[in-house]
Amino acid sequence: MKKVKKVETKYTPFEERNELKKLVFYVVIVNFGQGDNIVRILKANHSTAQFIQAGEGTATNKIRDILNIDDNRKEVIYTLIREDYISDLQKELEAYFVASKRNAGVGFAIDLDSFMGVKLYKFFTQTVRG
Repeated sequence: MKKVKKVETKYTPFEERNELKKLVFYVVIVNFGQGDNIVRILKANHSTAQFIQAGEGTATNKIRDILNIDDNRKEVIYTLIREDYISDLQKELEAYFVASKRNAGVGFAIDLDSFMGVKLYKFFTQTVRG
């Protein structure tokens, strides 16, 4: 019977093998019914998880009458995305908002000071296998 020689390999943690890019919390607020379109744009720009929440606009009835706004409902979409993808995302969102008068909305990024856990980082940056 042959003896199998054990080869010791040194495990190198993910964060030492890969450059960790900064993540940002990105929020998009759009008119009710447009959330699914925004989610498609976010997914196309390397966003892993998107959360949609129902919201309501802050305009008073008087202002809504002046601006001829019937529906005050909004959808708020939250996601985490790598900072280096923000520029492309904002260009696509701008194109979406310009494409039609009905596609009104706003998007903005909130910097994160830290992110706890390499496994979560790998999930949100789509590098689970890396």
